[in-house]
Amino acid sequence: MLERLSDPRFKAISAPCKEAGMLAERVLSTNENPVFAEVGIGIGATSLALCRALDHRGSLWLFDFDNRVNELIVDLNDLGFHNVEIVGNSRRTFDSYGWTLAMLTRRAREQAPGGMFDFIYLDGGHVYQYDTLAAVCCKELLKPGGYLLVDDYDWTIAKSPTMRPSQNPSILLDYTEAQIELSHVEMICSLLLDVDPAFEPVPLGYLDVEHRRAYRKR
Repeated sequence: MLERLSDPRFKAISAPCKEAGMLAERVLSTNENPVFAEVGIGIGATSLALCRALDHRGSLWLFDFDNRVNELIVDLNDLGFHNVEIVGNSRRTFDSYGWTLAMLTRRAREQAPGGMFDFIYLDGGHVYQYDTLAAVCCKELLKPGGYLLVDDYDWTIAKSPTMRPSQNPSILLDYTEAQIELSHVEMICSLLLDVDPAFEPVPLGYLDVEHRRAYRKR
């Protein structure tokens, strides 16, 4: 998978998320062996950056489709990174990373009631039916003092070059006009995180359009 990082066809997703790197370093400044999680791996740019930041300490958990995480872990192992855990889901219609996170959350309530992760980067499908459950689980799986970074805060189906109705007319069979125009991630943040007193916003330095939003668990 990592060979795609140098493929011009994947240029838009070939650079690691700088905000994820910043928050990872913030955690590492006070915790020598943290546990990170990335939900939605793309082609592995941020996964690789997080492995390098950990520098063989702690662990990194990756959540995505089975074939993607299975392919990426081979590449990371080949580079000498063996502190990686993968949790894959199938491509069946109603399976998703939300389901695997839910199953993990149930186990964590017994085995790690104080939370599992010091930093979670949620960069999934950025649509309501997947990321609502994922956000609920991430809130619980995050340790006190940990950080949650949510990607695609400003993304909408209407803006998507591949999903917008002009390019994909069948999208109108799946989503209403409001669902196409509104940001699902912004709605999830406003409903589940912005109003939760257990979470405080973390400024990321945006002066105009907010592309990602971060929170710290009190």
